[in-house]
Amino acid sequence: MSLPYNLFLTLFLESFILGPFLNNNNPDESRMGHVAYEEAEVEREIVRIILSGDTTSLRPNSGQPVMIRENNISIECHDERGSDYRVWEWHGHVMAYDEVNGYSLEYIYGYYFERMPERQ
Repeated sequence: MSLPYNLFLTLFLESFILGPFLNNNNPDESRMGHVAYEEAEVEREIVRIILSGDTTSLRPNSGQPVMIRENNISIECHDERGSDYRVWEWHGHVMAYDEVNGYSLEYIYGYYFERMPERQ
């Protein structure tokens, strides 16, 4: 299966812009740096599953969270009326830690527009 050109462009831009932040292997990284990294990894995993075509594991619109990278994420999808796109939205929490505040849950949210085949 070949991946669409716009996916390659998106992944390139993501790695170019976010690369310096996401490739920080320093164990003392900041709390918000960790949250941004986890949010990007959750998004990458969800989009990979959507592009694979087997989205049953995401349990969309069920109201039940799924475990993605050890994070509980709720996922919804709906077709945009009059559009060629299906919108996937997700939200959940990432556990973060810093020495001042200790452990805390940080809210994450994301979305992806899946291009649908042309309708007859």
